[in-house]
Amino acid sequence: MNNFTYENQGTDTYLVYQIDDKDKVDSLSLGMITNNQIAGLASAIFVQMDSVKYIKYNVSAKISVKQFFTGPVNKRRLLGVFNGIVAAMLSAEEYMIDERMIILDTDYIFADVSTCNTVLICCPIQNEMSEADLGAFFKNIMFNTQFDQTENCDYVAGIINHLNSVPVFSLTQFKTLLDKLGSITAPSASASISNDKPSPPVLDRIRSVKDPRVPSQNQGTVIVNPIQKPANPTPQLPVRNPAIQQPMTPVRPVVPVQNMNAPIVKNSPSPSKRPQTMPPQPKSTQKQESSDKPMSLFYLLQHYNSENAAAYKAQKEAKKQGGASNTPATPSKKKEKPPKKGNSSKQPVNQNFAIPGQQTRITPAVPSNVAIPRTPPVNPMRPNGMPPVQPAGNNSVPVQPNGRTPVVVQPMLNRQPEPPVVRVPNTYDSTPVQRVNFGETVVLGGGTAGETTILTSNSNTAKQLNPHLIREKNKEKIAINKPVFRIGKEKSYVDYFIADNTAISRSHANIVVREDKFFIVDTNSTNHTYVNGEMIPSNAEIEITHGTKLRFANEDFLFQLY
Repeated sequence: MNNFTYENQGTDTYLVYQIDDKDKVDSLSLGMITNNQIAGLASAIFVQMDSVKYIKYNVSAKISVKQFFTGPVNKRRLLGVFNGIVAAMLSAEEYMIDERMIILDTDYIFADVSTCNTVLICCPIQNEMSEADLGAFFKNIMFNTQFDQTENCDYVAGIINHLNSVPVFSLTQFKTLLDKLGSITAPSASASISNDKPSPPVLDRIRSVKDPRVPSQNQGTVIVNPIQKPANPTPQLPVRNPAIQQPMTPVRPVVPVQNMNAPIVKNSPSPSKRPQTMPPQPKSTQKQESSDKPMSLFYLLQHYNSENAAAYKAQKEAKKQGGASNTPATPSKKKEKPPKKGNSSKQPVNQNFAIPGQQTRITPAVPSNVAIPRTPPVNPMRPNGMPPVQPAGNNSVPVQPNGRTPVVVQPMLNRQPEPPVVRVPNTYDSTPVQRVNFGETVVLGGGTAGETTILTSNSNTAKQLNPHLIREKNKEKIAINKPVFRIGKEKSYVDYFIADNTAISRSHANIVVREDKFFIVDTNSTNHTYVNGEMIPSNAEIEITHGTKLRFANEDFLFQLY
């Protein structure tokens, strides 16, 4: 396979195989591929220049399957490539070409990025033939390909299960499987939106049902409600609407007559369970009962009359006379009410507060054994107000007539100097700041600013790379953000879509990023790719740097790294 090269002739791109003197050419297979257009096989021409012989395969506007399967692969691409390989193998049998002459290598299988049609290379060299295992070849593709997860990938499991289940690989069985998978399409968006509504044909069938109740001479299409009522429905009782309130006659409750002086009971029984009201007693009985019981002012105000007023006045006079005669010599002691909850924290009232109109000296409540500045300590063993007993000796302090001890200030011996105080300056403090020297800071990298080192960054630090293309036509900036950045006019395949230039191929070129280096690769374009004004060969990686001028067909671009 080392004898393959690419050659550009005008707008065509050829994969060229140079025949060596040691090669044994199969003339029958060479005549078949050069004189016929075989489905699935690339068209070839035989060229001889002096003693050098070539076989050239036209692969214009096609890219290798290895490049075609770069990145996520969808169902359409995979089935297109597999159908092309199966078609090439079946065509080789029809044209009596040994299948071992067909090269099963993704670098030499070419596909159209628009139609996904695939062509293979038949090399009619007998000494280059090798046993081909199609089952293993398809498995290798399935296990080394990244599939598009945005779509249903059940077809991937179907292909792998088929390849693992069959003991001997068969092209016809595999083609049947591919045709079955290709015929399965995902449900449309409109069908998924209206899942609860039947399709129009179903509605037509429902409407076209003939009603058996219509006579035969007048039969036709009628609309039948799918929900039919039974022939003899069971009668149902009328249901009263609970929301509509029926008119009801108001019932006046019977309230018993109660004595106004009687205590009020909170949990009184309901009117239905209350005892019946006793018939009214004669007035004489009521007056007798009222004269026996004391009459309150509240009752007098509610039942005021001359009799009740005289009775209340007599009761009040009797109470005064009885109270004056029965008054004891000693005052009666009132019952002490228990302290209420939450008032236990009240402090006793200080009796030393000043009373208006009197001059009273307030003495703070201080324990007797605690000394107050400029006040002699109180001797707990002597009555309050008497001078304390002074200890005997020369160190006794004379007591002044007012009972206070004079304060004696003694000088401090061996007084140590206070440590320096560091104050933070502020706008409100006019005290001068005392500076403290903590030592100088070591300067790193040279250059000082006062006593603090300035950490300088390395001037040789590499700039951050931002690879992009500048389209000279409209100054558009195109960021290169993938390891393989594809450029062309096939919108479903490329990363940068050029729609306004028909000279650009569907897959024109790729920019490949490898180990912080950038390469441009022409993918068998029709009008070729140029680097700094020179055309580059197809499928060859040419390194580009900052400022390289690129031309795709007749479009100029500028490559920049930052």
